[in-house]
Order: sequence, then structure tokens, then C-alpha cells
Amino acid sequence: MSRMSVNLSPEMEKLIEETALNEKISKGDVIRRAFALLKVSEVEKKNGRFLAVAQEDKQDGNKTHIEVIGKIIGI
Repeated sequence: MSRMSVNLSPEMEKLIEETALNEKISKGDVIRRAFALLKVSEVEKKNGRFLAVAQEDKQDGNKTHIEVIGKIIGI
């Protein structure tokens, strides 16, 4: 695995640290997850799709309804 050095804003460093603590993972894992999400976004964008924020509502007992409540732009 290769190493790289990156300059981060104080806000980005705080976000990475807070996410690592909340998820109980390393800061490196936080960054790897972020890049994995970026890759998904790039693939879907090439296929004419986008990432979204959705919420799931149970309806009629077993059936689930998923509602898109936001489109993620800029990834």
C-alpha cells in the first residue's frame, strides 16, 4: 500500500477525526471509505445516474417504500 501526504483544512481534519471516533474506525479507514464513495459516484455519473439521500417508510406491513429526498451534487 502506498502512502501520500495531504494538506487538510482544520474543518476537514476535524470531520475526519469525528467520523473516525463516531464509527470506531481509523482515520485512514474514513478516507478509504470516502474514496470508495467517490468511485461509486463516478461510475454512476458515467451511466447517467446520480447519488441521492433517501428515506425508507414501511407500508402495508411487509412492503417498503423508498422516497428520494435529496440529490447529492458535486461529488
